[in-house]
Amino acid sequence: MAKKTPPTDLTNLYTDTLKSMQSVMRSNLMIAPQAEHFWQIQEHLLGESEEFMRHWFERRHEATRTALVAARKTTSDEGSNPAEAMQTITEWQRQSMERMVEDAREWLDTVQRCASYVSASEVEAAEEVLEGAKKAAKATKSEPV
Repeated sequence: MAKKTPPTDLTNLYTDTLKSMQSVMRSNLMIAPQAEHFWQIQEHLLGESEEFMRHWFERRHEATRTALVAARKTTSDEGSNPAEAMQTITEWQRQSMERMVEDAREWLDTVQRCASYVSASEVEAAEEVLEGAKKAAKATKSEPV
């Protein structure tokens, strides 16, 4: 037959268990904001990257279409004039350089927006952690000894 535990022992066990859980709950108050902000940052960075890549692919498609037009023009009967063929190729190359410059400009803008967002989010997370620490400290101080 199992021994019955006296009520005072159960009360002490329950109190000790709750006290050990309080430290875990306090740490959750400090970890939660960081976890929340981490995943919000991930979502934001993915959105920015997706937009950049969509525009990058649009420019690559445009480059392919204009290259096809240039190739047709320089290899057709109309393109038998070497000067006109060179002009067509030069024009395609100029447009390609403009697309590459736009790639670089948009990439730098994307990185700048992402860095700004990450910095602001990190500050917010730190402030929330500080608030959580203050709440945890108050809860600890208000506990009767």
